[in-house]
Order: sequence, then structure tokens, then C-alpha cells
Amino acid sequence: MPSPLLEAAFGMSPVRWLAAAAFLARGMVAQLAGRQYRALADFCWVERVSGVSPLRRLARGVIFNSVNAIKASAHNPIVTSYQSDPASTRCANGYALSGQGHRDLFRDVIVLKSPSTTEKGVVLLKYGRTFDAMVTLFDVPRLMEKYVFVLEPCWAGYCDPSLLMFLAPGQPVFVQCFTNEDHRFVEQVGSPLVPVKLGPADWVNADLFKPRTDGRKTFDLVMVANWARHKRHSQLFRALAQISDRDIRVLLIGFDYGGRTAEDIRREAKAIRNPRVSIEIVESIPATQVADYVSQCRAFVFLSRKEGDNKALVEAMFADVPAVVYARTIGGARSRINPATGVLAEDDQLADRIREVLDHAGRFQPRSWALAHTGSTNATRVLDDVIRRTLTGMGYAWSGTIAEKTNSPNLAYKDPADRVRFQGDYQFILECRRRQAPGLTNVA
Repeated sequence: MPSPLLEAAFGMSPVRWLAAAAFLARGMVAQLAGRQYRALADFCWVERVSGVSPLRRLARGVIFNSVNAIKASAHNPIVTSYQSDPASTRCANGYALSGQGHRDLFRDVIVLKSPSTTEKGVVLLKYGRTFDAMVTLFDVPRLMEKYVFVLEPCWAGYCDPSLLMFLAPGQPVFVQCFTNEDHRFVEQVGSPLVPVKLGPADWVNADLFKPRTDGRKTFDLVMVANWARHKRHSQLFRALAQISDRDIRVLLIGFDYGGRTAEDIRREAKAIRNPRVSIEIVESIPATQVADYVSQCRAFVFLSRKEGDNKALVEAMFADVPAVVYARTIGGARSRINPATGVLAEDDQLADRIREVLDHAGRFQPRSWALAHTGSTNATRVLDDVIRRTLTGMGYAWSGTIAEKTNSPNLAYKDPADRVRFQGDYQFILECRRRQAPGLTNVA
């Protein structure tokens, strides 16, 4: 994550212009040198990150020229370029295929349907880094003969080579889109990409995250977030320093990230100097314990300026806990706040909004809204409908439905028996490893 100094510098227009111009120039040099992946990565950065409109338009034009060339070709030249790029080697060296551990690729790959002689199977990939790893380590064209891919990015901003490397003529790829901007981008790229209005937070298990039967509330506020600076625990502490009309008990659930630990959070919390605020920190607990803790809380707080589709927010909704969400956040969180689920808050309103939710909790019905609009059962139906319509429109047969998966927090089957049911599919995927893949010797 960028340092506060770097973040502040990038907030200045001249710095953004300089950075965008530098990336654009470097991309053009890479393009002239035939390094297509490296060129596309730079152009995508300008379009996705820089915020400099004239240079974004220029980069976007180059990107869509590449997209059109890929769609007119029998193969994707960006894939070939990437597989010979050092980034591919680094990606390969970052994974194992052992079936165990946090570095295992299959933590973020899940089979949702087996293929037959007349039907395509379905494989879902979670995280952009997993998209890269699949291209690095596996024969994706061979897999596409039997399966369609579903891509589940977890960060806002889809103009990225990780996604565009899955462009293959005649092979539909379903892309979950949780912001309107990213949905438009995928629509503009067009076939074979198919946008699906879903995000990672739509796959919460409503049977796991639910209200307490006894209704007992131990904590007033909860944040479920790693300790990285961009989660903005410090902003919560500034708001808590202003609340002196009541006792506030706060629960922070998280884990080390971005070079920061719970000690950094405790140090920032000391600045509150409000004797009526007490803070409890819980680290690295399983989803079952997260669910139990969250159900004991009166309100959930989310303060990131930019993030993907925050799963913890929807988990809180299923636990019937209303939320206070930063009003200018970029990502999926803001779109889930409405009169039933919580309130939006500017930074200078945060203390008042916290009081409002705590004092009027009875006016919110977050679980009822979540059961009607999100969760793994609804998401499975939505995704299955889009895949069915697309494939039958292309002349493929389609019977049955995809398996229901959840994000808890990693990919898992709602019915654990599905892991056994699809064992043959996982074996076939392993058989599609690229024998000359960079870093293959490091793969179990």
C-alpha cells in the first residue's frame, strides 16, 4: 500500500500528470520493442489509475486498438507476451498446487459444473493474481475447450491485462462486475466477455452469518478489516474521540497486513483519550468466530476510500447489523447502503452518524434486505441464468445448475460433498499444466 506521503503527493494534479506521461511513454517504448504485455500494463495503469482525462483517453484508444486486434486474431498475443515476461515467472514462483496452505492456487479456483459431450463445464477464478497464475501455469485454450471461465475480480478498476488475457474468440468469459464503471468497461470490450452484476460480497453464506437467537449485544461498534492503513481505523478513532455522551465498546477484528500489526492500531487508538471508549482487538479468527462476534454488535463501520466489494459489510447485514459507510468510498460498499441497511457518512459526520445508528437501530432491517438481494443462493441463481442464456444462445445444451459456492473467506462449496463430486475436474485441470511454465519446478 502507498505511504501517506506518496498518497498525498499523488493527490496533486502535476504529480498525476507527470506519472501518467511517464507510464504512457514507457508503454509506447515497450510497444515498439514488441513487449505487448508490458505496454498494455502501462497503458492500462494510465487509464485505470492516473485520473488525467486527456492521457486516459489516449491510453484508452491504444488499449481498445489492442482489444480489437485480439478479437480479430486466432490467439491472444498478450498471453504469449506475458508468458515470456519476468512478471510471469514471479507469478509462477508465488504459488503451489499442493492443495494445502495459503499459497495454494486452488484456494482461489473452484469448479461449479462438470462438462459433458454436449455441455460446457464452469470454472470460477477469484482475484486478478489468480487470473495471471492460470495463464502462467495452465494451458487455458485447452481448458476453454471444456469449460467456460467466470472471473471474480476483488478490486475496483477492471482495465487490466489480467482480465484482457482471457479474451479468446468464440469462448465466452463471464466477468463479475460490482461497480457501474467496471460493468460499462466490460460491456465496451464486448464479446466474448460477458458482464454479470455480481461481486465477491454477493457470495456470503446466509446460514453462517445470522442474528443471535438470544438477541444479546456485547459491542456497540465493529470493524472487520486488516490492519492496513487504507482501512482508516485512525478515522474511526478521531470520531470516537468526539463521542462523550455515552460508553462505547468497540470490537476490531483483523490481521497483519501492509506492514502493519495490531500494535499500530493500539498506538493509534491511544490518541482517542476518551475514557468512555473501550476497544477490544481480535486477530486471525475463522469465519465461524467472525460470524459469532459480528452478531454481538450493534453497528458495523466501513471507512476505506477505495476497495473492491467488501464482504464483511454484507456479512454484517446478514447478521442483522446496520452499517455506517464512508460516503465517498469507491467500490461496491456504497451501493449496498439504503434505508434498510444503514447510513453514509462524510468524515466530519462520522460521530453523528454512529450516534444515529446506535440510537435508532430498530428502523433498519439489513438481514431482510440482504436475503432478498444478495447472498450465495441469490448469486448462484443470477450467475447460472446468465451462463445458461449465453451458452444456449450459442447453440450449447445446458441442463441442471451450477453448484453453490461461498466466500468464507476463501472459495468453498455450500455443500462440502461437491468437492468430491468435482474431483475428476480438478484432476483434469492439473493435467493441463504447461510443462514449460516458468517456475514449474516450484509447484508441488
